[in-house]
Amino acid sequence: MRPASPNLPLAAPALAAVFGVAALLVLLAMAPLSLALGDRAAGAGLSAAQVSGTVWRGRLSDAAYRGLRLGDVRLGTSPLSLLAGRPRLGFKGEAATGAARLGRGGIELIDLDAALPLGQLAPAAGLSGTVRMADVSLDLRDGECRRADGQVCLADIGLAGLQLPGLALVGDPTCSGASLALPLRGQAEGVDVQADLLIGADGGYQMDLILRTTRPEVEAALGMAGYERTLNGYQRRLVGRLGQP
Repeated sequence: MRPASPNLPLAAPALAAVFGVAALLVLLAMAPLSLALGDRAAGAGLSAAQVSGTVWRGRLSDAAYRGLRLGDVRLGTSPLSLLAGRPRLGFKGEAATGAARLGRGGIELIDLDAALPLGQLAPAAGLSGTVRMADVSLDLRDGECRRADGQVCLADIGLAGLQLPGLALVGDPTCSGASLALPLRGQAEGVDVQADLLIGADGGYQMDLILRTTRPEVEAALGMAGYERTLNGYQRRLVGRLGQP
């Protein structure tokens, strides 16, 4: 018996199916980006002044996430993810890069790298600094935090007009019930800081701060900023909403 050839041509039905799938993927790639986002963007809290381009290469102008300004963002979507019903969008913006999946109940961020001014994220916090995120992944769906990992650093910290050079607060995000939790710790030059941040699905946040210091000028700045002196150190609870004063 002659052995079967390893290079048999595809049968006509199989070949037609391959070309059919390829044609569908091309059509999806050329579809308007606005069609891919649809109602999912609004449901996830994402908005933009203008959506332009195609699924393969598009752009959001003056984008925002739940009131937090993101600026102009370039997007590209995998056609295969459209077929699966959960579009995955690679993005690159003025301050952040990564990928996201949009669902009617929320958003999943993947491998997020970002550097954002703290005053833009939380204008009411009474602190200045830069929030840096490295390899952060978040799954925020159906009003709750389902998964969080990566690393967050708050650097270039200023308090009541007083800069604190060398001080950086570092922590790993996690889920605490339905909220996103971020415990940040750091110390430098006579200042020790403990900050515990909780962010709700609606963008509301609560940060509990404890600062211990041996520096008189820092103590004076803390008093001016409304921190209460306790046996544990200077304490204050900050409450607000992301992107809002």
